[in-house]
Amino acid sequence: MSLPNLTLIGERINPGFASSRVLLEAEDLSALQALAVSQMEKGAHYLTINVGDKATDRPEFLVKLIEAVQDAVDVPLAFDYPNHSVQELCLRTYQPAKARGRKPIVNSVSELRLDMLDLIKIQPFRLVLMASERIENGQELPNITAEEVAQTALRLVRHIVGKGSGLTLDDLIIDVSLAPIATDSEGQTRRAIEAIKLIGRDSELKGVHLIVGLSNLGIMLPKFALDGSRLSTKLESAFLTLTLPHGLDTILGTPGRDYQMLPPDDFVLQGFQEAIALDGFETLLRIQQLYKQ
Repeated sequence: MSLPNLTLIGERINPGFASSRVLLEAEDLSALQALAVSQMEKGAHYLTINVGDKATDRPEFLVKLIEAVQDAVDVPLAFDYPNHSVQELCLRTYQPAKARGRKPIVNSVSELRLDMLDLIKIQPFRLVLMASERIENGQELPNITAEEVAQTALRLVRHIVGKGSGLTLDDLIIDVSLAPIATDSEGQTRRAIEAIKLIGRDSELKGVHLIVGLSNLGIMLPKFALDGSRLSTKLESAFLTLTLPHGLDTILGTPGRDYQMLPPDDFVLQGFQEAIALDGFETLLRIQQLYKQ
């Protein structure tokens, strides 16, 4: 990875990847340790730990995995679970001393899951805030506009910092949510970019971090663009080119990808910019023109 100011959370210890799912199902700790080492060597600054349903069905395996990974690498871990009791188990198992004193990441809290904040009594952590959904009049609603995402982020930050939770702005990482561009007929990618810009220039949010699950962007697309470049990596680089200057500084992604800031005349960047400026099916057609004659 050639972007030194970008924090990368390695995503591969997750049953969403077929090869990782095999290792998790087999509870192959030595192979999972090797996967952790590989991600660290390829530039990961944190490693996600997600064992799927085993987190509740086999919590003892989750404990063993955290311990095994911390024996193999010294990068901090990110625990990707909406379940309060699972996060509690992760935090009670995690040893900061094995990560050179660095805090783990709890992923994630939304306006629906504010009870997660009481986990700070176990040990200090950093926290991902989901700004893609909100509570309004007692109902859970998805955020449709960039303004709604930014307003939700601001409410969450105000609540957490104002509550005296012990979490600082530097501990907070706002997730604006990123969907696959291959199915984006509703402007989700444009919304994410606009939300990053809004949050990035809000003086009250200065000091927080911004994250997306970057590898979501290019799934379901062919390997190569018409110019011969790797399409997913180029699309991810295009997204970074448009958002890093506005405050995005953290990604959940695959270590080892050649992320770059692209020049204005790059074939994929131009197509990406044109696609996200369009609406509905026109967006999808413009993306298809990157890989179809």
